[in-house]
Amino acid sequence: MINVDDPFEKFRTVNEPASSIKVTQPKKSESLTPSIPTETPFAELSELTQHLKSLQRRVPIVGDKALIDLVNGIQINTESVRYRKSRGFFGCLMDQFSGSDRQRELIVEGNLISGQAALHQWTLELSNSLEISRVGLEITQKSLQTTQKSLLEARNAIRNQKQKLDELGQLVQSLNQSFEASIRRLEVRMSAQEDFERIVKAWVAERTYSNLPWAVQIALLTREVFSSSISMYELQSGDIHYRQRLIDELNAEIRHRMVPKKFDSFGDLLDKAWIQIQNQEDQSLSTSLLETRSAQFHQIVSIPFMFTMGTAFELFMLPIAVRPKSPGQCAVELCRSQLVDIPNLSTPQEFIEAIVEETANHCFSVMSLSTNRAT
Repeated sequence: MINVDDPFEKFRTVNEPASSIKVTQPKKSESLTPSIPTETPFAELSELTQHLKSLQRRVPIVGDKALIDLVNGIQINTESVRYRKSRGFFGCLMDQFSGSDRQRELIVEGNLISGQAALHQWTLELSNSLEISRVGLEITQKSLQTTQKSLLEARNAIRNQKQKLDELGQLVQSLNQSFEASIRRLEVRMSAQEDFERIVKAWVAERTYSNLPWAVQIALLTREVFSSSISMYELQSGDIHYRQRLIDELNAEIRHRMVPKKFDSFGDLLDKAWIQIQNQEDQSLSTSLLETRSAQFHQIVSIPFMFTMGTAFELFMLPIAVRPKSPGQCAVELCRSQLVDIPNLSTPQEFIEAIVEETANHCFSVMSLSTNRAT
């Protein structure tokens, strides 16, 4: 038996889960709007309705009081949903940052809405099963209409919050990608700076390319510089200031070394460079490093000065009986006839500028092609 010490205790407990109330679903043909009650078989009513009907027989006003208290309980839950809805987008966002589980809160609110819908149906059962006055029914009808509207607003608010959270997630993802791209650009920039200083300082300190002719050193050093992360930096940023910076460094350094201020021609420079190589091992090494004939033709066309240097040294490696009188000048003429008409260089500054620009452009082209294939 149900304890009836407090007849309205069962109907004042608004925090009790709606699922604990036995619900009799209305037929599809029935209207959701409360109407004048009709007699319902006593055995088909829920336990709470039976108890209330029995109590009403003794105290007739119990029906109105119980129904109004029930609707007030529904409105309290509705106000709770309204409060959460009124917090707005940034209120929900602050809940997330403070550690609240928004997903779980959405589920709880959904269950609350479902529970209130169940209470709505049970109220219809109550109104059809008891002798309720028209005033009580009118109050109940208006309250239920307000509750139903609030439930729809709460559902729409939840959907809007979810949409805004999805938009925020996309914005955060976009910002994260932009931040990662900025980090990568910064890393490449730092790497380019470090590579340039490391390579040039090692050459200035004569730790690299020692005992080789200065022209060979310039050619190999330039290739090393633009084969580093500097080419990637130029490709990403479009900044080519390292080219002029390297030209300035090389021009400043050759003033302290035994480099002629002028020479007759580019062929003459190559002939004198070969003579400066002191041993056969360095001759073979220089020839191998400057060799370009094994590359594809479209690549060779972009490096005519390096092609000429490599060709001249290959001619120097021939036996003396078949070696041209001036392999350097012969290589220049081969380049002009087979590739492009290169200008005649007569100063170290002209040679440095030509080699740096040619090598930098070639490395940039190779890096660009490689990046396009990767994407």
